[in-house]
Amino acid sequence: MGYIYKHGKFNENTWLIDAVYKNSEGIQVRNGHAAYLLQTEDGANCLINSGARSGAQSIYKKLKRIGAWPLQKLILTHSHWDHTQGVIYFREKVEEEGIVPIEIFASEKAIPYLRDQSYNICFEADTWYSEFLNIEEVKPLKGKEKIYLSDEFSLEIIETPGHMPDHISVYDEKNKSVFVGDTPGMHWFTNFFVCNSNSIYWKKKDYLESIEKLKSLDLDYLCIAHFGVLTESDIIRFLDNSISM
Repeated sequence: MGYIYKHGKFNENTWLIDAVYKNSEGIQVRNGHAAYLLQTEDGANCLINSGARSGAQSIYKKLKRIGAWPLQKLILTHSHWDHTQGVIYFREKVEEEGIVPIEIFASEKAIPYLRDQSYNICFEADTWYSEFLNIEEVKPLKGKEKIYLSDEFSLEIIETPGHMPDHISVYDEKNKSVFVGDTPGMHWFTNFFVCNSNSIYWKKKDYLESIEKLKSLDLDYLCIAHFGVLTESDIIRFLDNSISM
């Protein structure tokens, strides 16, 4: 199977959703920011990462199209704007539609960063929403904690800092999938892997330890935020090449 980069369902419970957004020239960017939907057999919906505010609208439309709205849970892998600011959009839709609020989860270490999103100014802003809005009412998570989507379907939280000190990965043992956000870096083009050490928060030692944690998991799918799903031998190849790059 190798590398999956097209929107759609790739195992029994999981969808890759492309958070299509507009760049500074107003051009739609695809295969940029990934969100992942986990849907249980009884219809519970959990999203991993919200995308940016300009990308959340495309996620919302796709969730509606595949019958996965409303969401019950939304887990943020870390506090960077391109994976969190979509929470603002989803909360607006919940209020407009008068439905039950979404439970938002993130690492306990992410809470102060989410409460003051202004630190994101060190990155290129979302052109269409240049103000980074703060995110409150987030439920804190710790490493090894489990989130239950149903009685028999749980997700395990793994602390994977390096890219950010608040970074977590989400392990779905049932489908042998892990949602790693930006932990191992980005997949650009066919064979270009970057470890994404792009801020003052980067810690090499933490990054290398987190890569080893990911290598120790029993995996069929490694799901990255930029962009897509690595499978089979491409999982270890991606992790090793991220380090060497």
